[in-house]
Amino acid sequence: MRISKSSVVVYGAIFLLLYPSIIGVVQIANVVARPESDEFPTSCDDSLYKCSRIAPNSHRSTGESELRFSNTSILSISNSIDTWVSENSLAKEVYRNEGVEMELHIVVKTNWIRFADDVFLHAECDGTDVIVWIHSESRTGISDVGVNGERIEEIKDKLIENTVVGTACS
Repeated sequence: MRISKSSVVVYGAIFLLLYPSIIGVVQIANVVARPESDEFPTSCDDSLYKCSRIAPNSHRSTGESELRFSNTSILSISNSIDTWVSENSLAKEVYRNEGVEMELHIVVKTNWIRFADDVFLHAECDGTDVIVWIHSESRTGISDVGVNGERIEEIKDKLIENTVVGTACS
């Protein structure tokens, strides 16, 4: 099958004309599919193929139920997450509750069509250690094609790379 130059131009023009409409529909879907709460989800039961987590009821990630950072503080974890958000232009923090425990909700848009994905983080002290849970879930579609698991690994690597050791958890 041979594709002519004129058909490429026609289909390209149609795509350019429709692209803003597609983005508009996706943005409406992102708002409609917003999670009911900013609290850390308990599981991925309702979205088996578009969710990954390192937390109790781990799902589609490394199988870990927690990340444990010895002799560090919640503030250090918070700073590492702030670094990750600032390095990702499509990530935006929408909720933070810091105190004895830390709860975060971050919305990350995908590169091309701007689908919204929700990332939840929970950190708490366990003696001098900090325990971290991460949950990443796509709002729309039937599958995340592995992007949530990759995102969790990226966040985990950032935490390991930037977390300061030497301060007991507080």
